[in-house]
Amino acid sequence: MGDAMRGLLVVLEGIDGTGKSTQVQRLAAALRAKSLETLELREPTDGPYGRELRRMAKEGRTDAQRERGLFTADRKQDVERNILPALERGAVVLLDRYYFSTVAYQGARGIDPQAIRAENEAFAPKPDLLVILDLPVEEALRRVGKSRAEMADAFEQADSLQRVKAIYDSFDDPFVLRLDGAAPEEQITQRILEQVESLLVERR
Repeated sequence: MGDAMRGLLVVLEGIDGTGKSTQVQRLAAALRAKSLETLELREPTDGPYGRELRRMAKEGRTDAQRERGLFTADRKQDVERNILPALERGAVVLLDRYYFSTVAYQGARGIDPQAIRAENEAFAPKPDLLVILDLPVEEALRRVGKSRAEMADAFEQADSLQRVKAIYDSFDDPFVLRLDGAAPEEQITQRILEQVESLLVERR
């Protein structure tokens, strides 16, 4: 498969509450309106490893290494079954979270972020575009209806999220597009679409 035929991998990242899922839906609709094959995926997936991760998130987190292992297994399956075949068909793949989430969230729990990234990039294709939606932690928590005093979901603890956000802030790859998550939804979508269309022109 030559690069001329390869699709695009567009990843949306950021802490919870930044609007990733909303943007994936908006982008998918806009791309399909341009008659582009588009595949929307999310992590964790709905596969067995993803379901276990969601169960654990509700019941209380396990040790960081086990969590890392489940995310990696879930992602390997998604790459093999969904992401690579879609890219080979020339589709635009929109991914709500990817290995950058594991780097950020497990990195915030004390695992070496560079080791996590190297492990994943051994099998997972790098994105053509990594959109990081940025919001202050307090605003993100307000959006998901949580306050510091009533954090039921362990993934959204405020102090932990500050560490997670610091790792997101450190990504400086050339494919990173960092956007203000507080901007109007339409404006964010337009900025991302402009980048996607520019990449598609280059690819062709």
